[in-house]
Amino acid sequence: MRNLARFVLLLPRNAGVLLLRGYRALISPLYGDVCRYYPSCSAYGLGSVQQRGLIVGSALTAWRILRCNPWSAGGIDDVRAARHDRDRITRFGWVVPAGMFPKAEAAAEAARQAHLSEHLRRDEAAAARPAASPAPVLRTPAPLGAPVLATSSPIPSRKD
Repeated sequence: MRNLARFVLLLPRNAGVLLLRGYRALISPLYGDVCRYYPSCSAYGLGSVQQRGLIVGSALTAWRILRCNPWSAGGIDDVRAARHDRDRITRFGWVVPAGMFPKAEAAAEAARQAHLSEHLRRDEAAAARPAASPAPVLRTPAPLGAPVLATSSPIPSRKD
């Protein structure tokens, strides 16, 4: 019964998640990669609403969007993790109470542990192999009289 009440309280948060997922699928691709921060502002908004709720997450997202402008240096700005462990995030992004779907949580935890152990095995195997020295890269200079613009792009990077 307690999980059902918590699920009802999470409905506004999940409505915000649905709106942000729709924005990211339909509108965000039209703009391209213009955000100066990592993760992008829409990904930050999705994470902040999932972690902090609709009101606080929306306020954090609005502050992030105000900071994302051409005069900002940008950088890495991750969403801080929630201070509690009451909720779980599904693969789609819905926020559900912890313990509401125990079989799914157990399966997800087992998959996560298998994934981590696979990475550990690969790291151990890579550490056991002797390191091979990289082959030298031979570069030939451009012939005299070759135009310099042929080797560089006239379009500046968007991240300048």
